[in-house]
Amino acid sequence: MKIYNSLTRKVETFASRRPKAVKMYTCGPTVYARPHLGNFRTYVFEDALKRYLLYQGFRVQHVMNITDIDDTISREVKKTGVPRAALVKKFERLFKQDAAALGIMPAAKYPHVSGYVCNMAGTVERLLKMGAAYKDGRHRIFFDISKFPTYGKLAGRKLGGSRKVMREEYKPFQAGDFLLLGRCPDAECEKCLETRMGMCKPAWNVQCATMATAELGNHIDISMGGQDNLFNHHENTRAIADTLCSCEFSKYYMHVKHLLLDGEKMSKSKGNVVLLPDLLSRGFSAREARMLLMSVHYRRRLDFTWEYARKVKMRSLAIRKAVNALKNARGEETFGSEAPGGTGAEGSWKEGFAQFIADARADFEASLDDNMDLPSALAVAEKFARECADADLSKKQAQTALALLRKFDTVLACLPA
Repeated sequence: MKIYNSLTRKVETFASRRPKAVKMYTCGPTVYARPHLGNFRTYVFEDALKRYLLYQGFRVQHVMNITDIDDTISREVKKTGVPRAALVKKFERLFKQDAAALGIMPAAKYPHVSGYVCNMAGTVERLLKMGAAYKDGRHRIFFDISKFPTYGKLAGRKLGGSRKVMREEYKPFQAGDFLLLGRCPDAECEKCLETRMGMCKPAWNVQCATMATAELGNHIDISMGGQDNLFNHHENTRAIADTLCSCEFSKYYMHVKHLLLDGEKMSKSKGNVVLLPDLLSRGFSAREARMLLMSVHYRRRLDFTWEYARKVKMRSLAIRKAVNALKNARGEETFGSEAPGGTGAEGSWKEGFAQFIADARADFEASLDDNMDLPSALAVAEKFARECADADLSKKQAQTALALLRKFDTVLACLPA
């Protein structure tokens, strides 16, 4: 299998650090609102990759964080008057509910930011002792990017900044020393928790590095998220984790391009979002929604329109029609599983059925081996279902075809049952 590695900006042959075992960390939701289709495009792709690794016989240890302390959450608490604990519980439940509907397999563990604040304080203390971080005059602690020579490697260019430029977040290619932790004098602050360093607010930068290393150790295989995570979140996470581990923490980084609505990135802050319930209320199934999210290659933007969604629905219905035809197949058993033979097209088809099955599976796997080309893999499954339905298959042969479609669906998870 070959995948695009954002760290090297190359398509590389995937090789896990340990034989047939993969450690995978993915950025999870900030639970202040229901995730939209743009969020789920990333989560669905990550799930498909995990499913294909399992298909190939890998053991996958997947960790996805839940951000339950954040400025956006605090703003929502202030806006709605709903206590933070109740707010985050509600939206974590809705995230997992929608994820399950979309066929997303649960992670092995969902570490919550609120449960790792002391670990994050420990991370900051270690970075201070290593000389990779420093305190400013306002009781804040920053990471010194001058101590990490490869800072900017993920972004694809040399990034730097004066030490006088110290912020929590930066725009693309505008970098400087980034915030790790801020002291909080207000014991009632929703964003701060008690640690051995006092009341602290850990910055987003230090969160994933701490949780990933705590749950997966110093070496993982794949770190994933949306394209907007690449810089500066993953750049900063990598700087911290690599410094702590004294090595390249994650071997591969993968990023999913945005989902667009009306030509703009789907975003809760802009209010231009489509939720899974919006699709369901218009007669789409969750499986059709998943097919929609996988219908464009993950390294290309997906432009959502209701017209395009209907086209995907028609594709799904066509596959369902073919599957139903196979379930009712009663053709003559005129050939077995021997090697291809016969002279005419029909004879060649019938006598070469076993080879046809093998070729379809090979084409499906070749698509996924080519940088997880899910649209091509989906097209292989569609063509296979259609050709099998059009043939006069016996019940036994139809069962063989259906078994292969079910095998395909262990990865796609969107084919009609």
